[in-house]
Amino acid sequence: MLSKTSTFQTRTTRDYSLERTRRLVLQAGTVLVLLLMAWFAQWPRTAFAHGYESPPAEFSVVACYGLVQAAGRPIAWARWEKHLSLDKTRAAPFRANTPDWVIDLVKGWIDDAYQWRVTDTQIRQWAAELGSEEDLPSADALSVHEKIAIWMRRIARQCEERDAQIEASADRTPGTDPKLSTLVR
Repeated sequence: MLSKTSTFQTRTTRDYSLERTRRLVLQAGTVLVLLLMAWFAQWPRTAFAHGYESPPAEFSVVACYGLVQAAGRPIAWARWEKHLSLDKTRAAPFRANTPDWVIDLVKGWIDDAYQWRVTDTQIRQWAAELGSEEDLPSADALSVHEKIAIWMRRIARQCEERDAQIEASADRTPGTDPKLSTLVR
């Protein structure tokens, strides 16, 4: 009789241990799934027009540089890292009430990313701006991240060029405020 009780207690203890282990594995799995979901939710979108806060209605160089960071990186990700097609990248929606100047720049940057090819001249120019022209790779030997860095500098230059164009067009049109007008492509 004693052996039957002992066997019964051993089975009950073993069943309890298995059940407890199953619950711990299930809880750990649930936590892991939630963490992975949060991590994947942080991945950049294909080519969203801007970050989480809306850009100002009027163009400014500062807002443009912010747009380079917020939209340029996802465009580069779609083009060089994810290898998405031009049409798929262009199809990314803009938020409601996105200013026209943002839409114009982002659409232009998307087209530019898919047409642009880095050259040895651009590499030398970029290296000179950074202050080091030694041991430069050829355009064919650049890593994806080096291409993206050069392209990001390329689109950032457009911010000051656009500002200068707006200033010049306002100088020709009396009575207009250059910061409130937008440049038509």
